[in-house]
Amino acid sequence: MSERLTDEQCRAAVRLKAKHGSERAAALAVGLSRTAFRNQLHRAAERGLMGFDPVLPGYEIKKTATQHDDSGAVKSKWVQQHKATGGKFELAAGQVVKGVSAYVDGEGRIRNQWIKTQKDGITKDLVSSLLGAFAKYKGRAKPFAAPRRVDRDLLTVYPIADQHLGLLAWGRETGADYDLAIGTRRLLDCAARLVAKSERSKYALILNLGDWYHANDQRNVTPRSGHQLDVDGRFYKVLTAGVELMMTIIDLALTKHEHVEVANIPGNHDPEAARAMTVALATFYARNKRVKISFPGDLYFRRFGATLIGAAHGDKMRPDRMAMTMATERREDWGATAYHWFLSGHIHHESAKEVGDVRCESFQTLADKDNHAKGAGYNSGQSLTAITLHRVNGEEGRNRVNIPPPSMRKAAPRRRAAIAKPAARARKPASRRRAA
Repeated sequence: MSERLTDEQCRAAVRLKAKHGSERAAALAVGLSRTAFRNQLHRAAERGLMGFDPVLPGYEIKKTATQHDDSGAVKSKWVQQHKATGGKFELAAGQVVKGVSAYVDGEGRIRNQWIKTQKDGITKDLVSSLLGAFAKYKGRAKPFAAPRRVDRDLLTVYPIADQHLGLLAWGRETGADYDLAIGTRRLLDCAARLVAKSERSKYALILNLGDWYHANDQRNVTPRSGHQLDVDGRFYKVLTAGVELMMTIIDLALTKHEHVEVANIPGNHDPEAARAMTVALATFYARNKRVKISFPGDLYFRRFGATLIGAAHGDKMRPDRMAMTMATERREDWGATAYHWFLSGHIHHESAKEVGDVRCESFQTLADKDNHAKGAGYNSGQSLTAITLHRVNGEEGRNRVNIPPPSMRKAAPRRRAAIAKPAARARKPASRRRAA
């Protein structure tokens, strides 16, 4: 524990601030960080060593009052200060929001609020419970013949950003209906069309960029901020539907590509649910040598020839930090590759920014808007993209499937793409059929 600051240390900080004019210059003069120097000023203000002129460091004005004489001139003023508001509230690790209490005035207006937390007793067993549910399916993925004439120098990346399975939207409120069934059908249709368009690359990467699920558990709130969510169906129904949907997409990719890797990155909506899905997929494809289920955590990296790929959900870092993280975490691969590409989701719209030679790119979502997004005026497009990389030349091409805006969907022709299935069992030869 650090030693308590003395009054003399606090007075010295006040004198330095007066001498140099700014916190930064004063801190630099004595070899302290700006944060450490500011802490000395805050302690000085608390002890009354800086006088009482508003506004003291670490404080903010609570209220003011003015007294006038008989002629209307200002006679005196009062300024009441209190400790400044702290930083943004973040839940401690292992805690979840239990409830919110509010103090209101006579007109029902909120005067103060308290966030009550408790130990997370709901999600801690999520992975083990889903693993138990899928234990009977271990290694049950039925292998079928690999495609012929694949190009061993190509990798096709299928980024899926912010699917938000289980989101419920009422069209009269948001402009378009959206629920579990709509989200499932839409992704399957777009994925089937994309796979049909894509090159016959030997390798495929299905990259779930986070927020595959709209809710993380049956509380139906965002884990960190506690925002209430509109959801469709029971949580375990949505969780199971999401696993089965990803299985179908994997099997679809296996009809076009010889080897398929799947990386599920946790999002801010589904940090535990995403990991639970990864465990279930790893169990199901345990004996299928053509499928690799990765356990990426919050960051994913993969090198393919001259290209270094990085990915994160995008809620915890901006493009400049993405680029620096890639260079730091994968130093050897960074120096040995010519193309650096970092993918993210979270913001629900397309963006591309070059930070040095790193292309930091975000992708659109297929999900329709909930009431919060609609009210905030988010109006980005909806699409699914596939990108093909060459082992030596980097990116070689893209394919894209767009979803029309709600106002144009009725007029747009419905396109249905058949999802490929393993070949049906051959009929018995005529000689073995039963005679008529």
